[in-house]
Amino acid sequence: MAILTSIGFSLIAFLFVLGVMILIHELGHHIAAKLLGIRVDVFSLGFGRRLFGFKRGDTDYRVSLLPLGGYVKMAGENYDEESTGDPGEFMAHPKTHRFLVAIAGPAMNIILALVLVTTTLLFGIPVASYLRQPAVIGSVQEGSAAEQAGLQPLDIIVAIDGDPIPTWQELEIGISLSPNQDLVLEVERQGRVLTKNITPTLSEGFEIGTIGVGPFISYIISDVEPGSPAEEAGLRPGDEIVKLTMGNKTTVGFDESAQMINASKGSPLRFEVLRDNRVFETTFAAVQMEDRWRIGTAVRIMQLEQYGFLQAVEHSFQRNLRLTLLTFEVVGRIFTGRTSLRAMSGPIEIARFSGMAAAMGIIQLLNFMALVSLQLGIFNLMPIPILDGGVIALLGIEGLMRRDLSMRVKERIFQVGFVFLLCLMGIVIFNDLAKNLPILD
Repeated sequence: MAILTSIGFSLIAFLFVLGVMILIHELGHHIAAKLLGIRVDVFSLGFGRRLFGFKRGDTDYRVSLLPLGGYVKMAGENYDEESTGDPGEFMAHPKTHRFLVAIAGPAMNIILALVLVTTTLLFGIPVASYLRQPAVIGSVQEGSAAEQAGLQPLDIIVAIDGDPIPTWQELEIGISLSPNQDLVLEVERQGRVLTKNITPTLSEGFEIGTIGVGPFISYIISDVEPGSPAEEAGLRPGDEIVKLTMGNKTTVGFDESAQMINASKGSPLRFEVLRDNRVFETTFAAVQMEDRWRIGTAVRIMQLEQYGFLQAVEHSFQRNLRLTLLTFEVVGRIFTGRTSLRAMSGPIEIARFSGMAAAMGIIQLLNFMALVSLQLGIFNLMPIPILDGGVIALLGIEGLMRRDLSMRVKERIFQVGFVFLLCLMGIVIFNDLAKNLPILD
């Protein structure tokens, strides 16, 4: 029953996300056409049989049976339609008008992404603080590619294949895009820069690369549980545990310290604690709480990223620009074979992540919608026949040739585009099924 509820929740969230994306996209085409004097016959959310709607002016506004898309039907837009000489027909307008109508849909999706990210930054969105910090390694998984390459905790990864890595987020992107690819890392260790050859492996359950390292997170206490060993030892919020020792083994940072505390099973632990720029030592043991050995402290890993209006707009532009460049990089890697086609996702994965984002709250849902809207805008600008980018490319070719292509050539081009899209849809749906049904993996 819980599984059915989860699927239903994800489906509702997906239809909401998709509905907004389609509405905004088609609204862009619709507004541009109306402003330029092109008659719009149909504005439809969904494909197939008309379910309900209303007519205003020349336009039938409708909701159709199949919710996976939508369209704006303009008068005389199909190449095989006979021209009636009506000045309101799409093909009767100059190429500049047709270009503006074609680009308006993707442009609206990109604008929506900018607005949504700006909104989340105005209200504040939780982000992991280590993502904005230097790529300092906090833990190395046993048997991982990082261990085999000789990486150690407190190593700082400063470059991948000669490209600077200023933050942990840049490291995650660089590694995730390079599964099974040989990389050269530049690593800073105790003031020296070392070179390490490494090959990221596929992350379990995801088509992304991993080397098996975790970020260094300072063990700065945010909360102390009443009656816990930490409280009895006098620890308090704001204290930083800079070193933890058990026997002859020493750890630093939250991740490895938490592992040592759990592995201690009640053995004495020696803590070096920084408070008000002074270090003191204290020794006490962890106790078992539920299924783990703990000392009763919490660390705040997430922080609220929030800005005023002008800063939020600026950061929104920067973030969407980075994501756009990253999208083109991924597409380039797929075409050159450096990234697998299985990295692509389709409607099933979007539905799953829609449900996850919605469960986390409205801000996370808006943030996810911004990502989907940006990707939809970029995808529709690809020079693929049938898509808006294909229409724009065709207009560009005809403009350079200074004549229109024949109807036969245009029909063949769009037939090839249709087949290509069908194949692409088949690939992404298979990828989605493979990720969610292990029997297909």
